[in-house]
Order: sequence, then structure tokens, then C-alpha cells
Amino acid sequence: MDFSFTDEQHELRRAVRDLATDRSTSAHVRAAVAGPTGHDPALWKLVAGDLGLAGLAVSEDAGGTGGSFVDLAVALEEAGRSLLPVPLLPSAVAAVALERASSRLEGGAGRSDVLGRIAVGEAVATIAVGEVEVSGGALTGELRHVVDGALADVVLLASPGGLWLVHTSVAGVVVQPRPTLDPTRRQATVRLASTSAARVGDGPAAAHAVDLLRIALSVEAVGVARWCLETTVDHLKTRVQFDRPIGSFQALQHRAADLVVLLESAASTAYYAAWAAASAPDEVPVVAPLALSVCGDAAYRIAADTIQLHGGIGFTWEHDAHLYFKRATATRLLLGDSHEQRRLVAERADIGP
Repeated sequence: MDFSFTDEQHELRRAVRDLATDRSTSAHVRAAVAGPTGHDPALWKLVAGDLGLAGLAVSEDAGGTGGSFVDLAVALEEAGRSLLPVPLLPSAVAAVALERASSRLEGGAGRSDVLGRIAVGEAVATIAVGEVEVSGGALTGELRHVVDGALADVVLLASPGGLWLVHTSVAGVVVQPRPTLDPTRRQATVRLASTSAARVGDGPAAAHAVDLLRIALSVEAVGVARWCLETTVDHLKTRVQFDRPIGSFQALQHRAADLVVLLESAASTAYYAAWAAASAPDEVPVVAPLALSVCGDAAYRIAADTIQLHGGIGFTWEHDAHLYFKRATATRLLLGDSHEQRRLVAERADIGP
């Protein structure tokens, strides 16, 4: 079993990083944050249309590029590292979950059409998690904390009773943007009132979709943490006190070394989960919440220490540390904190008391 990255995955990482270096600088991210939608439509066209990242883990028959979930994980890590202001994570994960759904849309062709549009970026998709009332194929309920919900053309709703496909343009759908801690990734409340929807999967398919979202958030959190650590190490090398770089002080060296160990442990956990999503689906129910617990806590700790280790500048609006800290905090709480994720691990692995 070989867990090393392939040459193609290294090249993919370089391509996404180069794009981010050019189009997702601090100025670009802050401009998107200040804009009306919170994202960069021109960059989304490049990411989803030209590079095909939205359909990276979707088969070629369905309109994607035929990569694996590990390929997608590589792209998502780099997107997290630069806070790429596009709805890549929810759209790409929804596309994978939709393709893997155990049942089909009525008529079959409709599913392929929707999936193909998501895969090439013509439609933005997201995943919503919650319970709804079902009556005659129509849904009623309120879904909170929907990532990039205001941008979505399609919502893939994961409920205990099944996986549903909802078009936000149909009657009975109200999408209300909500202010959140993280300005770089907006959320929304989606209200359904007797809304027509297509059931595209059963309960296990819905649970799998949420687990894929957990894994994607875990890998992205690794990217957030990696930017924080790299930025902190650069600061320790260049900030001078008492005529010496502060990185020469042993106490700060030990603290940075602890963060390196934390990051690499989180990265190993996240990529094992991504490998399981691609090659060992039976392991996903356990490793997905495990990865989110480990990576969510690691990113939060590293981002918090980044602010501390930068001293006074780390607390200012002008420094980007607060943007990464807010992303790490929001990710850690989106699907339940680390205690909830560990409870799921114990329950699913049957290791509880």
C-alpha cells in the first residue's frame, strides 16, 4: 500500500498554488470579502471551468475529469492555504456525493445533466445537513449554516431519511444570508416550504455525503494550518529582538517544533481519510469524524498560536492571521465540535462503554 503522492498530484498541487499566488493574494481575498457575494466570479470560472477542479473527483462519463478523492484533497488543501475565494469545497463535494448516491433521479438523465453542470462550474452546489418533513416528494423545513448557500444553484440535502436534490430557483425556497464569524466563507439559512425535490439517495447515501464533507473540511483545515505555520516560521526568522532573530530563542523553537508535529499528524490523518474515501469506503464512517476532530483542533491551535507568536502585529486587522483563525474556528464548529466528532467515532467503531 503506497500513500505517497504521484507525480500528477504534485503537479496538481503546483498548478493550484501558482493560481493562488497570482489570483488569491491577501488583497484579492479582502476584496472578495468586501464584495457583494464574498467570492470572485472570474476566479471561479478559472477554477471550475478551465482547471476543472469542481469536477476533479467526478467520472469523465458524468462530465468530470475522472480523478480520485485524493486528487480533490490536494486541491482543497491548497485552496485552504490561500483562502481561495470561490465555492470549490461545497460544490466539488456535492458533485462527488451526488454521483455516488445509491439511487437515481427520476428519469435518470436529469441527474446526469445536473451533475455535469456542477462538474464544469456552470452550476454551484452545496451540501445542507438537517431534518425536514417530507410529504409527497415535497420538503418543508429550515436548514442552517449552509456553506455558500447564497451562491448555490443546487442544494444537496442530507437528512436522516435520505439524500435530496433541491434547486434554489423553484417555488418554496428562501435563501437568507447570515452573518458569521468567518468573513471568507459565507453561510446562509435555507427555508423550504412544500418545495419540490428529487430523492437521489437513501439514508446511508446521505450519511456518506456528510462524511465526505467532513473529510474535505479536514484537508482544507490542513491547508489553513500550513499557511499559519509557514508564516509564523518566516516571522520568527526575520523579527529581531535584542539584536537576534527571535527564532533563535530556544523557547520559541520548541513551540514551533510542537506545531510542526501537530500539523504533520493532522495531515497524515486527513490524507488517510481522503484515501479511504477513494479506495476504502467501509472505513469512511469512522475515519471521517476522526479526521475532522484531529484536523479541526490542530488548525485552531496552530492559527491561535500564529497570532500569539506574531506579537502585536498578529492582533491587527491588517495582518491576515485573523482571517485564518476565523476560518479554523468556523470549520471546527460547522458539523459539531471535536467532542461530537469523537462521540461519532466511538459510536461507529463500537468502542464506547
